Amino acid sequence: MEWGILLFTVLGLVLGGIVLQATYAARSWRTAIAAGDMDVLREAVMNATEAWQRQKPPKGMPPADWQALTSAAVVALDMKRCRVSILATPDIRVVKNQREEFGTPLDVGRRAAVKMVERLLYEIPHVRFDEVQVDVYNSYVTPSGRPQSDCILAVRTDRYEASIAPWDTGSDAEILREWDAREAGPGEALDPELDALIAPEGQAAVQAAEETLRRASR
Repeated sequence: MEWGILLFTVLGLVLGGIVLQATYAARSWRTAIAAGDMDVLREAVMNATEAWQRQKPPKGMPPADWQALTSAAVVALDMKRCRVSILATPDIRVVKNQREEFGTPLDVGRRAAVKMVERLLYEIPHVRFDEVQVDVYNSYVTPSGRPQSDCILAVRTDRYEASIAPWDTGSDAEILREWDAREAGPGEALDPELDALIAPEGQAAVQAAEETLRRASR
């Protein structure tokens, strides 16, 4: 009986210590970000994107959508704004041992962009962005054999517009119509820097995003 009480007490102390440590760590993150520490902000966003990549895809989500989400690379950010790029590929699935295309890269990009906006605004611990931009790229090989990525969709929205979006009742296309969304026409490409939410953080950030896209397309 006495050993049981002792074991229960020790277990309680250990669990209490873990909770206190987690609470202190969360408060430290929030305090540093509120004070304008960009390094901590970047680390928080990086930790979130890496955690998303380790998750298992939700049941029923097309593989192409999940691949697009896990390809996310940060283009630029500050305390109030965040801009990322993702890579969208055709929605190809195997049905009765046959490969069938269920959607174009733009179809995948629309769905993934809406989900990425949701993640950026609501699913990054300790971070609260007011506005976000998602640039969707399509990667392909040119006739000369050179890989190339073109922007096919650029989506911008803010926290208020996202809060009134019909997340549960509307389609992705309906949600995008309420946001600032630009789509490339067939055979065209967009300039994501046109009226961009925030400029890229130097050439290094652009190269890092492009490298992420290239890895995701392999």
